[in-house]
Amino acid sequence: MHGELDIATAPELVDLLERLRHHGHAVTLDLAAVTFMDSTGLTMLMDAHRAAEESAWTFTVSRASPAVRRVFVLAGVNGVLGDE
Repeated sequence: MHGELDIATAPELVDLLERLRHHGHAVTLDLAAVTFMDSTGLTMLMDAHRAAEESAWTFTVSRASPAVRRVFVLAGVNGVLGDE
């Protein structure tokens, strides 16, 4: 991904992830080029993480940018979604 993950862009990613999950495709979401993420983006990532935990689907987040990592730390989910 690149650019912003926010209320304007998250719904499109949710639809894509749902299709990939439905077809059983493992997903690794590279967030190195994400320049901004709001609570909608965080919620979407947590929902995808929870869906993976509840099924055989594989969903991981990798290379969180500094902007994304900051949101993870502030929300207290860096151990869940982050590289740490």
